[in-house]
Amino acid sequence: MKNPKPAAIIASLIGLALALSGITIVVRLTGTNGIAVHFYYLPIIYAAVVFGDYGAILVAMIAALACSSMPAVVRIDEPELQPLRDALLRAGMFFVIAIAASRAAYELRRRATEAHTLYDVARSVTSTLRLRQVLDLITQHAAAVMNAKASSIRLLNEQTNELELVAATGLSEQYWEKGPVSVSTSTLDQQVMNGKSEQIYDVRSDSRFQYPEAARQAGLTSVLTVPLKTKEKVLGVVRVYSRVKHRFSRREVALLTAFAHQASVAIENARLYEDIRRNYYQTVRALTRAIEAKDSATYTHSERVTQLADELAQEVGMTEDQRELLRFGSILHDVGKIGLEAQYEATPEFDSEEGQAFYRMHPLIGRTILAPITFLEPILSVVLCHHEHWDGNGFPEGLSGDDIPYQARLVSICDAYDRLRNPRTPDQSPLSPKEAVEQIVDEAGSTFDPTLVAAFRRVMKANHYGPRGDADSEHQEPLPEPIIEDD
Repeated sequence: MKNPKPAAIIASLIGLALALSGITIVVRLTGTNGIAVHFYYLPIIYAAVVFGDYGAILVAMIAALACSSMPAVVRIDEPELQPLRDALLRAGMFFVIAIAASRAAYELRRRATEAHTLYDVARSVTSTLRLRQVLDLITQHAAAVMNAKASSIRLLNEQTNELELVAATGLSEQYWEKGPVSVSTSTLDQQVMNGKSEQIYDVRSDSRFQYPEAARQAGLTSVLTVPLKTKEKVLGVVRVYSRVKHRFSRREVALLTAFAHQASVAIENARLYEDIRRNYYQTVRALTRAIEAKDSATYTHSERVTQLADELAQEVGMTEDQRELLRFGSILHDVGKIGLEAQYEATPEFDSEEGQAFYRMHPLIGRTILAPITFLEPILSVVLCHHEHWDGNGFPEGLSGDDIPYQARLVSICDAYDRLRNPRTPDQSPLSPKEAVEQIVDEAGSTFDPTLVAAFRRVMKANHYGPRGDADSEHQEPLPEPIIEDD
């Protein structure tokens, strides 16, 4: 829970002072044997909730001192030590009440904090279906929930029987790269992979821990490991690391286990989503290959454009979600040619006025083909506008400048570059990477967005010809086919 603000503390202190004063006045009028003395429990409990143990004890002491100077119901035959004994009894009673109230308040705060944390964890890990983001969120929350120095997730590679590190927080990469964790040689992980939670009090001396020296150098002492399991199987393990010797309580083990269960469900969902996206992308990829296979000059053109567009998108700082949509837009940017290639682009009539008119329709046809697919709606602008020019002389709508969608401007540069490297007709000489980039640069501000051209030039220099200068100038092979992977 968050610490109270100074203004709230002052208000609480004033309220306690007023309550104690009011109760003391009432008790003085009615005597300490009356029911009014029990009202002191209220400020004691309040102090326990707001200020914890010490606050409750302090208020209990004040209440006991206030009562000690008051008479009980007047009794002439009362022994001389009776008032002192009564005061001590009251002080003891108030002290017990203070401790009990403080413990109850602490337990309520702890349970509320755990419930709130688990809710935040559930909300966070279900807020995204990106596996990488899910794994990172899990490790961050695990360390926070357990107040640990570090946390890691290792998922089982069923082919190698190793627990591969997929996410971690709190320690250097040097520690995480200490070596492989094989289930077959780790008695600790064998137990965990059988569904049991295991803890090591001191990893520096426990033979079950595989890398004690690395743990010592990293400042680790105690480790708790729980399985990541679904109904069908154990996916891997979650570990939390403590910098001091610590025996994890049953409550802590149960808390991390509950957290791991939520994490397992999230991982399974993310994996299913990743598989669906991957299969969908491969289907789209097959479609574009089928379209482009009609002409060897255009075969895998869209894949090469996609590779370059993804590199450029990374250079300009696009997010992974934006890059994924861009990959779909790039791979499908020429899908509208499905009805044009056979009749025009593969024949000399392509350069005729009629051929050009039909060719300029392919962005519109592509948009029409993809419009019913809701998932692809954000990339329709790429399909429609990748032939628009910065100066307004492109097609199909003659847009110019910033009116051209940003992703379409980006793809148009990559599309033009690949056309220069892999020309459509034999009478056109293919350009080297450096020559093609230079021609793109020459058209910055007229055909292409000059800012994106500058970024494209940096990407090409760094990744494709760079310090080799003209070393690739004689290399006329197409760029290698892209391997589109999920980051």
